[in-house]
Amino acid sequence: MPIKIKIAETAKELNDVYKLRYQVYAKEEGRFENLKGNIIVDQFDTLPNAINIIAYIKDDPIGTIRINLDSAILLPADEHFDFSPYRSQVSEQLQSNNQTAVFCCASMLAITEQWRGRRGLFRALFKLGCDVCHSWGVTHLISNVSIDTAALYQRLQFKALSDKIWSKAIGDHIVPMGSRIEPIYDWAFGEFKDKHDLMENFSGCFEYLVVEEGTKIFNQGEIGHEAYLISEGRVHLSQWDPDIKKSMVIESLDAGSMFGELPLIDDHPRSATAIATTKTELIVLNRKTFWQKTNEDPHYAKGLLQILAKRLRDFGERAFNYAHADENTRLKFFINTVLSQSHESVENPGEWVAIITVEEYAHLASVSKVEASSFLLGLQLDKRLTVTKTTLIFHDREAI
Repeated sequence: MPIKIKIAETAKELNDVYKLRYQVYAKEEGRFENLKGNIIVDQFDTLPNAINIIAYIKDDPIGTIRINLDSAILLPADEHFDFSPYRSQVSEQLQSNNQTAVFCCASMLAITEQWRGRRGLFRALFKLGCDVCHSWGVTHLISNVSIDTAALYQRLQFKALSDKIWSKAIGDHIVPMGSRIEPIYDWAFGEFKDKHDLMENFSGCFEYLVVEEGTKIFNQGEIGHEAYLISEGRVHLSQWDPDIKKSMVIESLDAGSMFGELPLIDDHPRSATAIATTKTELIVLNRKTFWQKTNEDPHYAKGLLQILAKRLRDFGERAFNYAHADENTRLKFFINTVLSQSHESVENPGEWVAIITVEEYAHLASVSKVEASSFLLGLQLDKRLTVTKTTLIFHDREAI
């Protein structure tokens, strides 16, 4: 079932955040025994630069994390550990390069017991929090991390600033940790370097969607309101062919790719169906946010326009090949298109896998299945690729 992660903005969403903290910390983990009521909230929730992120399955909240920008009363992490030596060290280092240190804090991470082992949920909460920090110009993150989740933070390049300490207020052992934002942001969004303007211009405005393998993200013919960027996973785009009464894969997209962007511009129905072929994390940009930002500054549309321009060039090449190229030229052009969309095999590094059948490749190249099979057999005999029932496995990345 899809998990939607967003910034809590409405009264209901914020109330869901506070109630979820109580459910996790008090009821499931047995902390805050003397707490009255059924919510957990503190003074740091009231500050102007405080963002709570919440994850939902349908209308049920299952996870949350809070992001605070530094303030006159410091950060939540400073209440439980003296971060001043770390702050001073960082500030001195940045001042020597004519930079100013800007600190942020991640806290109040709460995920319900049922979903606590879902690492994709933790990653998505943290990635969205990282995006918020980036939009604020943050240079460093600090946090007091539960001993149970310290290993996760270490994998994100956080460094422990002390051995574990007991916090009476929290009722748990914590590990004070700190990190530069840059490596974490690269971990979260490094796949989107070719979409730099889009990521920069809409930083702090995205939502996240985490889906299981086989999830249909949208259907051909639907009216859409969102564009999607693949943070982790893979998505197939397919179109219904009325002549053969079957859906055919037209594109296979990996992490870093964008799809479904035209509904940001117009109200026309979706031209394809999108299905996740693995567990997939998606960054979502909706039309309302896109136009709000673009109306503030038309420059914000530049990133999307660059992507659309590339799409048009690719479409032009395809259209030319469909209209003018002979069968052999089409077969070569579209096998290289499939190659460009392939992903490196985890089991066999150096091999590149495209999830596409011979029938789908034939449809893509607009030739018969017999002609496609003969062409692929020739490449297989030349040891350029291996054909299986559902995939083409390329033995190198050289154009064919």
